[in-house]
Amino acid sequence: MPRIPPTGGDAPLHELDRDLLSVFLFMGLTPEETRELVKDLDLLVPGFRTDALSDVQRCDVLADEIRARPEGRERALELLRKAFGRMALPRTPLDPAAAEDLLAVGSSEHGLTLALWRVLADPDAQVRSRAVPVLHEFVQDYYGAPPGEDRPEAGADGEEGEARALSRVRELEKALARAEERSEATRRRAEEQREKLQEWLHEARARAAQAVDELTRARAAAQAAQGARERAEAALSALQATDAAADAQRARLSARELEAEVLALRARLERQAAREAALAASLEAAQTQSRPPEAPQAVERTASEEPEEAPAGWLRPVYTREFYDSLEGWDLRIQRAAFKQASLLAQDHRHPSLRALPLEGLPGYYRVRVATDVRLLYRRGERQNEIEILSLIDREDLDRYVRQAKTR
Repeated sequence: MPRIPPTGGDAPLHELDRDLLSVFLFMGLTPEETRELVKDLDLLVPGFRTDALSDVQRCDVLADEIRARPEGRERALELLRKAFGRMALPRTPLDPAAAEDLLAVGSSEHGLTLALWRVLADPDAQVRSRAVPVLHEFVQDYYGAPPGEDRPEAGADGEEGEARALSRVRELEKALARAEERSEATRRRAEEQREKLQEWLHEARARAAQAVDELTRARAAAQAAQGARERAEAALSALQATDAAADAQRARLSARELEAEVLALRARLERQAAREAALAASLEAAQTQSRPPEAPQAVERTASEEPEEAPAGWLRPVYTREFYDSLEGWDLRIQRAAFKQASLLAQDHRHPSLRALPLEGLPGYYRVRVATDVRLLYRRGERQNEIEILSLIDREDLDRYVRQAKTR
């Protein structure tokens, strides 16, 4: 249910925002009243004199003060009570629809006429009777006294009638002065409200122009960002294309290098095969020459007879675990050549095809040539007629083998 407002018309003005509260004070108070209120509340504006502020600026300062200190609204409401007596409909509950009707009547140019029309149309006779005193006042203000009221009664003195006429003239002059004051106050308020609205319109236009400028700058920034992104993407694409071309060029160069290495290896293999064939022929010739002539025998020997005696300089090869481990990773051709060289070494360690040389850095160790870049390492065994076959190794790994052998 709607409730009636508090006695005295106290209102929570501090709940309004700054502009709404400022325009309410601007409409309800005269410039003199706002100056008085600023002075009573002892308000100061840094850098400005309060008496030099415009009416709009004073209302803004008062609005800020009431919003910051709600108790300051009582002084403003006191000035409204002094100017208007009391608020409208203090004992009548309002619902939202009634509040809209009241505001519509109050904001019109003919508010009193609309209010009188509503009262005269009320079905309650007591309510309608409230319009009579108001209409009597307007009759006195606009039409003067009823006919015959100012005429002197029969037999009345002429001076008395003239005094009553003068008194009536004075009353009419006072009423006219009050009407002129109300009209002037209304005009001033309308003028100040127009100035206030013009100032708001100017500020709104300025804000709109600022918003348009900011929007233009934002669009320009967005276009610049889009252009920068497109340029970055183009540069990235070009860079990726350049990287792809460089990778392709490097791949082609690597392919060419690998092809050259393959050709070189094939040539080395062919030369090695030729050397092995020559070595095999030399070995066979050496074996034939070193073989002693067979004595004539009366009976032919068969394969089941005893083998021939070993040469005086023959050494028994001892194949170590290290040697068998070193065979891993070499192809069968190199492995076969290693065993052939070991066999030749056992028969004659001074054979020219072996090229047996001491291993630098390890006394008692020797190396034998197996292939162009492959060496067979051996050393004298603990027994006099033994040699230990140690390792099959790449020529480039000889230094590493020597370092490792020293740490064993």
